Order: sequence, then C-alpha cells, then structure tokens
Amino acid sequence: MKSSSRHKLTGLLLCISFLLLPELAQADSLHGCVSSAPNSLLLLNESDRQTYDLIGDTTPVKAGQRVKVSGKKRKDASGKRYFLMEKLSKAYGACKVSSAP
Repeated sequence: MKSSSRHKLTGLLLCISFLLLPELAQADSLHGCVSSAPNSLLLLNESDRQTYDLIGDTTPVKAGQRVKVSGKKRKDASGKRYFLMEKLSKAYGACKVSSAP
C-alpha cells in the first residue's frame, strides 16, 4: 500500500471514530430500586429521585431488586420519563424497605 493511501485510510478511520465516539459515550445509567406497575417495571433513580418506566429488554430485571442499568433516558410530550434499557450493569440484591417512624 502506498504512503498516500495509508494516510487517506488513517484519516478516514480517525473521522469515523470521532463521529462514533460521542454516540458511544452518551449511554446513561440509572441506579435504584425496581418496582412493578401494571404491564411495566418502574425504577426510582437514586441520584435524581425521578421514577422511570423501564422499556426495552427488561428480562434480567425483577421487581424488588436494587440495580444499575445502562441505556438512554427519554421523555414523552407529557413529561413522562422512560429509560430504554440496554443492559443490566449490576444487581445489588433486594431493595431495603424503610420502616415508618
């Protein structure tokens, strides 16, 4: 391969990586307790105290678990929050139940 062809190939690969890198870095994560709702699972995120409807492949997640999940945050026109779950990053076990004082 000629030197100019190598430079063009290297430049092309660099351009592609710079275009894809922001997309890869934009994965969100939520960390909190999962609860069940009619026909869905909800996650109360510990960092922003918001509840998200989990969508996507939620098979590895069960109600009553404390988990960390990766994916994308979404919000519809009415303001309802969704989380398109891509993977279960970590399961921490059962959620802690707080007792009334």
